[in-house]
Amino acid sequence: MNIQQRMPGGRLAAAVSAILFVTAVAGCGGGDEPARYEPKEVRVELVEAARTVVPRTVMATGTIEAENSVEVSTRLMGHVKEVLVREGQRVEAGEVLVRIDETDMLARKRQVEAALAEAQAVLDNAETNFERFRRLYADNSISKSRLDDARTGRDRALAGVQQAQARLAEVEVQLDYLRIEAPTDGTVTRRLVDPGDMANPGAPLVMLEEVGVMKVRAGLAESDVDLVDVGAEVKVKVTSLDQATYTVPIARIIPTASGMSRTFDLQAYLPNDDGRLKSGMFARVEVPVGSREAVLVPAEALHERGQLTGVWIVDDSGTAHLRWIRVGRTHGDEVEVISGLQGGERVVLRADLPLVEGDKVVS
Repeated sequence: MNIQQRMPGGRLAAAVSAILFVTAVAGCGGGDEPARYEPKEVRVELVEAARTVVPRTVMATGTIEAENSVEVSTRLMGHVKEVLVREGQRVEAGEVLVRIDETDMLARKRQVEAALAEAQAVLDNAETNFERFRRLYADNSISKSRLDDARTGRDRALAGVQQAQARLAEVEVQLDYLRIEAPTDGTVTRRLVDPGDMANPGAPLVMLEEVGVMKVRAGLAESDVDLVDVGAEVKVKVTSLDQATYTVPIARIIPTASGMSRTFDLQAYLPNDDGRLKSGMFARVEVPVGSREAVLVPAEALHERGQLTGVWIVDDSGTAHLRWIRVGRTHGDEVEVISGLQGGERVVLRADLPLVEGDKVVS
């Protein structure tokens, strides 16, 4: 069956007309070429990709510590009577932290005070006798030996008083040991005892830290330690905090390597006015160890396309070309170009219009 037999006359005519229209349209467009891009002139500001000397640095891992950490302990054994501080509390030097039961020491003090009173009475009597014997000797009523005996008795009584006074002073000092005071201003970081616990000599009761200024300690490889001097500035980044980057001088370099890591510790101090820095935090420390050559371009000249970074460069004929590069560290407002530029290229810093490959630039 042909087409004419399958379709009614009206529908056949419409189909033929549609086919002819499509063919005509296809025939009209088939011979045209795509429109060509005409380069435009763009006014730009140019800078030179500068080859310059920059610091060579190494990255060291560091730990934040308190500038001064104190273990507060007692010299005497006794039961803890009171703990007057809590963790996180700020204390001042001389503030009482812990009290240890003083019952036994107070009883001993009363015994020593009684012994002192008795020794003082003996001394008073010995001095009275000595004065009486001295007058008798002046009147030639007694011999020189009896006066000497009286003087010796007085001196012995005086020594007894002094000995009792020394024992009393010792007891009072020991009573002070039972009142544990803060040796310095600081923050309580750990409370290690509770009321009723037994305090042992030398065992820590409370941990204090001075947190107004913190310290970073970082390990430096033995190949780099001779290239670093005290006073050189390092950049410290505390990774767990936002906007916690510090540029500070090296305070000291420990001249002995760690037995485990074979690294040399350097120390620097960080201000902690806002209290965000805590002991044990992790830090990255960028340490200068000499210098090297590098190519730098302004960060403003970079163009990001997805994961790619490029710059527009201008050749000798004034034509703009997009050059893909790989960037490294930032130095102020400039970025180091690791690959893609050799230095000396003319780079577009900013343009009046968006650039397209092949545009002509006017500076």
